[in-house]
Amino acid sequence: MGVSVEAGRIIVILTNTLTTIVGLILIVLGLYELASPEVSLYSNAIPLATIIFGIAILLISITGCCGGLAENKPILWAYFIVLLLLIVLQIIAAIITLADTQNVEKVLDTWWQVAYNDNPRIIRDIEDKYSCCGFSNVTDRAVPKKSPDACTKSSWFGYDKPCLQVLTSAYKHHQIAIGAWGIILAFIQILALIAAYVLLVNLPTPEQRDRDYRTEHERLIKMGRNVDPDQQQSKPYYTDRGTGVSGGSSGAARDQYGSINP
Repeated sequence: MGVSVEAGRIIVILTNTLTTIVGLILIVLGLYELASPEVSLYSNAIPLATIIFGIAILLISITGCCGGLAENKPILWAYFIVLLLLIVLQIIAAIITLADTQNVEKVLDTWWQVAYNDNPRIIRDIEDKYSCCGFSNVTDRAVPKKSPDACTKSSWFGYDKPCLQVLTSAYKHHQIAIGAWGIILAFIQILALIAAYVLLVNLPTPEQRDRDYRTEHERLIKMGRNVDPDQQQSKPYYTDRGTGVSGGSSGAARDQYGSINP
């Protein structure tokens, strides 16, 4: 049982260290995506969800590490249940994210129209970043609005390709990256879940710990009683500072007034 506990504890700590790193990566990735103009086009919900998800993973991983180090059953049970629910949600989200690739153009068209009506600066940033103009063609809801054919008229502005293709590629790239990270993370978390279960099953209860402590205490006492007298250390040799009489070997003893009685 001791080997199982130690192995489970080590695996829990190692896997949660890995998921802590992944959580930090997701937070950084979400912050990076939040600053991208193409993300601003369709929604800030995805990078914000990535950041929140990374923070949740970070907190859960720290809880798992603390439970493994302390071998605390209540903390480990709470960690086990929350982690199990999180893994199920991650797998569902990853499947939906990776499977939903058919309606990309329709979704992007809707978001482009919203940005064109409410915040054309986002479209201008996208056009500048990808050297494109308009959505499906260079005059399709291009910015600036006052001159939608500026791309074709001005060699200075001069972007001669629409933005649909580059936006579709960027969207699918984000989609695949998020789905892949979700699957990798779920695999690591499943290992942590199995290790946490092994640790929980093999951890002794407080009563078992107390019983083991008493048993070990009694064993040590019995060992002390059964030590061979020849192996015991001799009594310390001391000298009376006042009289110069040595104790433990002369047979003399002191009375209550400090005098020496033969």
